[in-house]
Amino acid sequence: MTDKRTLSERERDAWAEVRRLVDALPAERLEEPTVTADGWTVKDVLWHIAHWWTDLARMLDEMREGTFVEPPDDEEATDAENARVLEESRSMSLADVEQGVDAARARMLAAWDALPEVDETAERWFVWETIEHYEEHLADLRRFAGS
Repeated sequence: MTDKRTLSERERDAWAEVRRLVDALPAERLEEPTVTADGWTVKDVLWHIAHWWTDLARMLDEMREGTFVEPPDDEEATDAENARVLEESRSMSLADVEQGVDAARARMLAAWDALPEVDETAERWFVWETIEHYEEHLADLRRFAGS
């Protein structure tokens, strides 16, 4: 198991890479529907990540409170949730998404910081919903940024 400080640093560095790519793009490109083959925009990717941070914050709070129950592995439900979040992001302004990203990140990090100790479950969910999640979207963002 990795210690909390190391996990926090890995998350911070991985998120900084996403932000560097996004922040280097001209604002008018953030809503081009060509980041993914499914027509996602940078704005959509950011809102998607923020949504799953909110979910992670809830899980971390439950872990801290001793009420966490491992969710079922349901790819169909996850796909449906991702589709719902995509529709939500498309109805939002870029400014609202950016504000929401900042708020969701602060909320997630506060829940992480409040967790007194990191067990295997907390580490697995934290890494999955942050570091590995960013990596999942970085290939598309890099390709988009290079186009």
